Amino acid sequence: MNHKNCGCEEFQELERGFSRRGFIGSVLAVGGGLLLTDASGLQYAMAATGDTNTDVVITISMRGGMDGIMAVQPLGSPRLRTLRPNLSFDDSATLSLDNHFGLHRNLKAFKTLYDQGELAVVHAVGTPVGTRSHFDDQNSLELAAYNNPGLASGWQNRYLTEVGATDVLAGISTTRQRPVTFMGPASAAVFENTQDVVIQGLEAVKRTDYLNVLRDLHSKNTHQWGRTAAATITSAERLAKVDSATNVVYPATILGNRLKVLASLIKSGIPVKTANVDFGGNLDVHSDAGPLTGTMANNFTDLSESIAAFKADIAQDWKRVTIVTITEFGRRLQENASAGLDHGWGSAMFVTGGGVKGGKVIANWPGLEDANLRDGDLAVTLDYRHVLAEVMRYRGGMTSANLSNILPDFKPSDLGLVRNIV
Repeated sequence: MNHKNCGCEEFQELERGFSRRGFIGSVLAVGGGLLLTDASGLQYAMAATGDTNTDVVITISMRGGMDGIMAVQPLGSPRLRTLRPNLSFDDSATLSLDNHFGLHRNLKAFKTLYDQGELAVVHAVGTPVGTRSHFDDQNSLELAAYNNPGLASGWQNRYLTEVGATDVLAGISTTRQRPVTFMGPASAAVFENTQDVVIQGLEAVKRTDYLNVLRDLHSKNTHQWGRTAAATITSAERLAKVDSATNVVYPATILGNRLKVLASLIKSGIPVKTANVDFGGNLDVHSDAGPLTGTMANNFTDLSESIAAFKADIAQDWKRVTIVTITEFGRRLQENASAGLDHGWGSAMFVTGGGVKGGKVIANWPGLEDANLRDGDLAVTLDYRHVLAEVMRYRGGMTSANLSNILPDFKPSDLGLVRNIV
C-alpha cells in the first residue's frame, strides 16, 4: 500500500501490525504429515449450510478515515470554498444528487446506482465518540458496544450468532487477518484468495484416498483440535471447487481483487451471511490529498467502479446483497498547509444493493459554521449503528431482541434505507 501522502505514523504502524498479525500459522499441521498453507489465518468450524433467506450483508471498511465532505459535497456553501480552497469544487463540478448535495465526479458508477434507486447516501454520520485515533476508533467501530467496555466480540460476529450461522464460510473477510468485527465465538474465514487455503501437494489420482484417511483419523479424535482439523479439510475442499472465472473486468486494485473473490464465493453457492472487505487504498491523506487527480480522486474511482463490477459479476444475486461502507472517522473541515486533511469526526456512508430504497440522501445536516462544528470537525448527527441495525433488521431478518444482542444498549431508529426482504 502506498502511503506517500500520509503523514500519520499511527496509521502506518497500525497497517504494519495488521500485516504482521496476518501471518498467523503460515504452515498449519493438519495431521498425517499433511500441511495446509494458511498465510491469512483462516479459522474453521464444522461446516453446515444455514438458512439462505437473508441478504449477504457486506461492509466495506474504509480504513484510514474517508473524507465524507469530499465524497458528498454540500452545495451552495461559500464557507466550504473558503476553508478548502484547494480541496473543494464548484457545485457544477459535482454530480448533483438533489438540491443540497453533489457526488464527487469520480463516483460516476455510484451516480448510476443512485439514479436507479439502488444507492442511498447517509451524511453527517459516524461514531458516538470520536478520538481521532485510528486504532481506538477502528476498534470501537467494529466492536459497536460503546456502553459495554467488557464486550470483546465484534458486531458481525454477534450477527452470525444471532442469524444462526453454523457454517465456517458464513462469515468471510477477504483480507490478511481476522478483523475486530469478526472477533468472538462464531467462526469466520479470512483469506484474500481461495488458493491460499486449499490443500496442496496431493497427487490427483490419490487425493480422495488421502483425504478420506485424514477424515477417518480425525473423526476418532474427540478433542477440539480433531474437530477443527476435520472441518479444515471439509472447508478447504469446498473452496477448491469455487470457480473464480468471470467475464467482468474489475479494477486492478486491492478492492477490485477482494470483491472479485467474494463474488466467486457467492456465485458458487457458498452460504455467505456477512462479509467484511477492507478497501485497501490510502484514505489517510494528511498531505497532497489529490481531490481531482491523485489520491482521493483515484480512491473514489476505485470504490465505485469495483462495486459496479461486483454487481455485474453476481448478476441476479445482487437482489440479495446489501453493501454498507464504513469508516472510523472523517476529516477536518479546514484543509492544512500541505493541501491535505487531518483527522476529523463526521463522514458519509454509502448503502447499496438490490433491496435498498435508494435515490436519496439521508442527513440531519448540522451546517458548516463554527457554532455547528465539533472542534473543527463535521458534527455527527446520526450514529452509524442506525444504518447497520436497519440493514440487519430488514435484510437480515433480525428481531428487536436479536438487535439488542448485536448492538447492546442501543435504540435504533428506521431511516427508510431498505425494503423488507421477502
